[in-house]
Amino acid sequence: MRHSFQTSMAITARSIEVVNMEIDLNVLKSYRNLLTTTKDTLAHNQFTELADIIGVKPTKRLEKSYRSLFKTIDKFSHGDMPKLLNHRFLFEILMASPKKRERDLKRVANNYCQFILNAGSENTAAHRLTISRYAETISNCINDLTSLDLDRKDNDFHTHWIAELRERLDTKENK
Repeated sequence: MRHSFQTSMAITARSIEVVNMEIDLNVLKSYRNLLTTTKDTLAHNQFTELADIIGVKPTKRLEKSYRSLFKTIDKFSHGDMPKLLNHRFLFEILMASPKKRERDLKRVANNYCQFILNAGSENTAAHRLTISRYAETISNCINDLTSLDLDRKDNDFHTHWIAELRERLDTKENK
């Protein structure tokens, strides 16, 4: 009799564990949804802030491109610099800038570099180091463009300047 009572108690305990596991799975699912929503909100807020800082009209296309960069920053935050440098968002934001003079393009790119230091949702030492190197690489390329021999009065100067920056960063036309 005592043995069957222990067996019964063991079965009851396992049943309670299964119920608790189901609750935990539901809690886990809710937590994942919360994280996803929080990341989406963070990406939107970061994009809106950047668009405001650099004076670019926030469009759905630019926001979609930023969200892609946001995900790339989080995914490759441990030193995969080519994935970041090949990303199209910097060039799209430069093309979207209403001001096309060299100093305006430099201002937009430099503001981008400052902004990007806090972009993404990770906050690890590896993430901060990668993003810092990314911003520094872009900043160095921008400074190197000063010696560029382009006709600054050309109507397509901004296109040539952005293309030269793209080439110096050794990036491709498409991500």
